[in-house]
Amino acid sequence: MADRYYAKAGPIEPIALPDETICIWVPTKWVAYKVEYLEPIPRSKPLVFDQGAIAAGSTSGDTKLSNLKLTEEPPELLQLRFYPIDDILVTLKRGAADYRFKFKERIATADRFTLQIDSCLHTTEFVVLKTDEPHVDCENPSDYDLAQSRVAFFGFRCVLVDLNRSYKTSEEAKAELKYVTFVAAGGM
Repeated sequence: MADRYYAKAGPIEPIALPDETICIWVPTKWVAYKVEYLEPIPRSKPLVFDQGAIAAGSTSGDTKLSNLKLTEEPPELLQLRFYPIDDILVTLKRGAADYRFKFKERIATADRFTLQIDSCLHTTEFVVLKTDEPHVDCENPSDYDLAQSRVAFFGFRCVLVDLNRSYKTSEEAKAELKYVTFVAAGGM
């Protein structure tokens, strides 16, 4: 049996539970892992990142969220949702150049009203694998200066076991793995 993971409306649920197999899309292939350990990451002050003061109509510039850095060995995965606390527009990147929530010519942003429209924040969910570090760029769309530009994160952290298998297609993975959940971590 195979399943595709996507952010569902409602409270955040883990991608997979311990001892379950997942295949993560890293551009050009599906890579197989077993979930060894799962830990919830609550909404909390250490996961509120302040990009600092931003002048009216300006941006913070890309800021690496170093506190969300993961280990490579054993490999780790973050499944997170986020929301802006202040009156800012947030652009999220999974790595230095991998924009999330993008179209061919536009990139969707989250703002302080996202939480009112999407109370469970499922539209902000993203996945980060191993060495990928989330980046944010915060824009002040107002005509007044902001003293702070805060973004909060919460979700799950998984410790993984690399099964040392990769597949060109999900059909190949389904043929070999009995139960698997497919997760898109990067751009397709």
